[in-house]
Amino acid sequence: MIPPPPSTLLVDAVGVKVRIDLTELTDADRGAVESAWAGARTVDDAGADAVVRPVRSEPTDQMLSHLSGAVTHEAIRAQRGSSWMLHAGGVAAPDGGVVALVGASGAGKTTATRRLARTWAYVSDETIGVDPDGRVHAYRKPLSVITAGHPVKLQHSPASLGLRPLPDATLRLRRIVLLDRSDHHREARLVPVDPAEALIALAPHSSALAAMPHPLTTATRLLAATRGLWRAEYAEADDLDALIEDILLRDDDHEAPSSVAAPEPPRAPVADATTPAPRALSASVSPGGPTTGGRRFHRAPAVETLPFSPDRLAVLTASGDGAGLLHLLAGAAPALWHAADAATREELIRAVTDGRGHREAHEAIDGILDQLVEAGLLTVA
Repeated sequence: MIPPPPSTLLVDAVGVKVRIDLTELTDADRGAVESAWAGARTVDDAGADAVVRPVRSEPTDQMLSHLSGAVTHEAIRAQRGSSWMLHAGGVAAPDGGVVALVGASGAGKTTATRRLARTWAYVSDETIGVDPDGRVHAYRKPLSVITAGHPVKLQHSPASLGLRPLPDATLRLRRIVLLDRSDHHREARLVPVDPAEALIALAPHSSALAAMPHPLTTATRLLAATRGLWRAEYAEADDLDALIEDILLRDDDHEAPSSVAAPEPPRAPVADATTPAPRALSASVSPGGPTTGGRRFHRAPAVETLPFSPDRLAVLTASGDGAGLLHLLAGAAPALWHAADAATREELIRAVTDGRGHREAHEAIDGILDQLVEAGLLTVA
């Protein structure tokens, strides 16, 4: 006699135990959920960190698609402020080294993960969590696959697609790779990304980055300890095979993040913030209307700042609604931002020109100040 499907499932989602309550579903839908989530089930029944209840009234495919998003949402919420949550696919070597695959929507994360995970262990096609010491939390959710004739992505268990199980070793971050798929790439190659530009590139793919302790420092040191961010330029998914194999088979070219000194505390921590698309400012902007009068410029509160050179500064801020923005200031902008401690326009001009600036320079500074105010990095009172 075939046993009935279970009434609940406990799954591991980036280190968070999520209980899926199936009591309202039909036996057929319970079986569909059990099959789709087989790769993420955990036997640790010490208790759930979150509970998700699928909607009974939806068609099965729609229910499974919404369930996947709901579990992901609850896992990210529970891990908020603890791990670096990257919207990324991931595969692992037998020794536990993980390559995280980051890319914009349509960049081919699921396609690349699905192909690579037939050779390497499947970690996730959606989200991975990285602790400050480099430990990786897997999320072996069903893979969401676009299928002709279906209005929503279909959910497939890793095993049903022939993907490999996790190794026995502890998972640790080995590399983050930014996917850049284009028919214009004639040969597949890995290109290093500048450290400051790496933060800008990864911020839109990070959930609740600003809620982490020391977010910019932690992310930068994790990248430095794993040889930085690399951009994979390729045309087809099979072009990635050799690139990723070279990374996963080499274990002598990275340093464990735990051996790096602890970061300094942020200047003005903000507890509840997220990080959508970044903003970039530089000295090469077109001058705007000058900000004149006796008003004074003040720096807006920052979650954290991180200098990359004398004329480049990353600033992570939080807005009133809890959202955050990562800005990369360049040229004269960092000096103006640092000097804006209840300073007048004339004081700021002297701070960056030593009083020797000509009219064109003053107009350019006014333009930068206007952009800093517009971006919310400076206030005027």
